[in-house]
Amino acid sequence: MDTLDIPNQYGGYYSASTEPEIVEIGKLNYLSIIGSGSPGTNIFYEKKKAIKDFANHLQRQFEGTEKAFKSDIVEIFYWFDEKEGFVDIGDFYTTIDLDLLHYRIAMLIPGFIVAEDIKITAERNREISFANQLELFSYTAGKCVQLMHLGPFSGELKTLPTLQKFATENGLRKSGMHQEIHIVHFKKGKVRQI
Repeated sequence: MDTLDIPNQYGGYYSASTEPEIVEIGKLNYLSIIGSGSPGTNIFYEKKKAIKDFANHLQRQFEGTEKAFKSDIVEIFYWFDEKEGFVDIGDFYTTIDLDLLHYRIAMLIPGFIVAEDIKITAERNREISFANQLELFSYTAGKCVQLMHLGPFSGELKTLPTLQKFATENGLRKSGMHQEIHIVHFKKGKVRQI
């Protein structure tokens, strides 16, 4: 049986121009875990490691079957509660205290993986931190603006206003979560480039 290679199957989803562009993203399914607070904390990295470990076990569960798949790219959805006020993408990391930030660490999975598959994997792999908190998440991003950010995270403070300017010029306004796809794998304590 052929293994569904998510990064290859969804190559367009994982690519972006270094210039802002408008894209349409339909409904996709993710393995995910929720968190809150500033990214870069120990708990953030523990959850990021947990989702990768869990995804490996989920993939092994289906090796040699018609549900065999490979997914190894981590994504993160970020948002603030509306009670904190509206935060546009250009000011996302600078307007509100990051301790109030919510996030969902995610990995794209095939549509044929269901919540029960995730539950079974969690029951079989209780030694994985946060295994019982991992869940299926379906999301339709719809019309989005995107660009490829190259360089350290600190450079996003220049990239995000560029994205905001493009959105405003095209009559678009933030209506969903801020989403980052980490094409390059990184670990805490390393110089991080995305």
